[in-house]
Amino acid sequence: MKEEKEYLYLKGTEELGDIVDAIKEQEAKEVVLVIPKNTKCLLHPTNLEILKHEANKHRKKIYFSTDDERLIYLAKQIGIEIFLEDFAYEEATKIVTDILPPQKTKPKITIKKEKPPSKKLSTKKILISGLVILIGISAIFWFLNYSFSSATIEIILKKHKINFEEVILLNPKITTPDLENLSLPAEEIEITKTHTVKQPTSGAKSAKAKPTGKVKFINTDQENSISIIQGTRIKSSKGYIYRTVERVYLEPNGSSEVIVVAEEPSEIYQIENLDEEFTIPGLIGTYWENKIKVKLIEPILYAPQAKTVTIDDITQGKIKLEKELKEIVQNEIKMKYKDYIFPEELNIVDLKVTDIYPSVGNIANEVILTGTAKLNLVGVKSTVLKEFLKDLVAKNNLKSNYNLNIKSLNINSIKLQNFDVKNKIATVLVSGEIEFENRVDINKFKQEIVGKDLANVKEIINKYENIEKAEVSIRPFWVNYLPADPSKIEVKIK
Repeated sequence: MKEEKEYLYLKGTEELGDIVDAIKEQEAKEVVLVIPKNTKCLLHPTNLEILKHEANKHRKKIYFSTDDERLIYLAKQIGIEIFLEDFAYEEATKIVTDILPPQKTKPKITIKKEKPPSKKLSTKKILISGLVILIGISAIFWFLNYSFSSATIEIILKKHKINFEEVILLNPKITTPDLENLSLPAEEIEITKTHTVKQPTSGAKSAKAKPTGKVKFINTDQENSISIIQGTRIKSSKGYIYRTVERVYLEPNGSSEVIVVAEEPSEIYQIENLDEEFTIPGLIGTYWENKIKVKLIEPILYAPQAKTVTIDDITQGKIKLEKELKEIVQNEIKMKYKDYIFPEELNIVDLKVTDIYPSVGNIANEVILTGTAKLNLVGVKSTVLKEFLKDLVAKNNLKSNYNLNIKSLNINSIKLQNFDVKNKIATVLVSGEIEFENRVDINKFKQEIVGKDLANVKEIINKYENIEKAEVSIRPFWVNYLPADPSKIEVKIK
């Protein structure tokens, strides 16, 4: 009767293929490999997988009998049974000798039909081995954590908004900002504008009106300009005199239209022929006599009924003139000084009505008023004012030991409190809103969190009232502690 198991005694120098071939040649279905220590071909998991696969392929059940602890560990991982652990002592002590036939060459594997004596690892040895492995793994993790771990903390700070009011002197006589005296260099600005308005008359008196029409003044000079004043006389071919009702300005080779009114309310002043020729008596004998031409573009006609100029008409005309002059000046400031900030109240030093035509009681459909506005004020560039206010806030923070970071500053209004006309110094009240953050001392923060676990880091962050949100990332992912080296912790403020 054949033995249930066969034993192959290895020398430790065999190749994997030699062992596979020897297993194939055995008749028994179960083969025990008796393996000495440091059998190199069996100390690699891949080779053990191949050995197990080939044994299963040829329907062989293999067992390892060895004192090599490393091989025992690998065999168990692969699923190869250890003979001394799985069989009773009586079976292990059976010895069957197989006489090998003579061979010309020494066989690579010696086959004997005997069972090796049973050997068991001591509990103490197992505990020591496990402890050594545990210490080794802990040392590796500590080394990785100390040498290769790093952390990134992204912090979002809480934003606060406060309103402010500051009284500041805008002084064009200084060149540098003065935080102590709240004085800021400013630019003196002077704008003068002339404007004409027309106000419909409202007098109820009926009377004959003077014939009126429209002419065009043409400047034929290619280089020089000229101003035709209000009330300038033009003379028809029949010798009748008509006057302009407003001032016109003629650019070189330019032209301008203007209404003319007859000197008398008579039908003889009517002219319907648009080819009528006119002269300008005031230019006769001057350089401009033949340079300025007058062409009739609307007939001069007589109106049998007309209204008269009243005091109310002139008053309403003055109100209209003042309003439009202010708008013209404001538009000039916006266009020419768009990067500047000025007090909201425009300090118009001089507003004069220079001409009213015709006067109260005269017959006319409208009264024409001409005036001049002169604006004298100081202004400052918006960027300069904002930087001055930021510096002022920063100075106050230093005094109060605050550590603020100004995110934005908006100016809502600048109100003029006083204007020194002689020295051109404006006292203004500036009001607005500041958005800021309380800074974090990053170096101090790092010192607080180095080497701490995530739970402690969270507690430390929660103590900072100025931190709205924080995100902590540690590399490698299995590390639960921040690096002990502050240089390996990156703090980003968003």
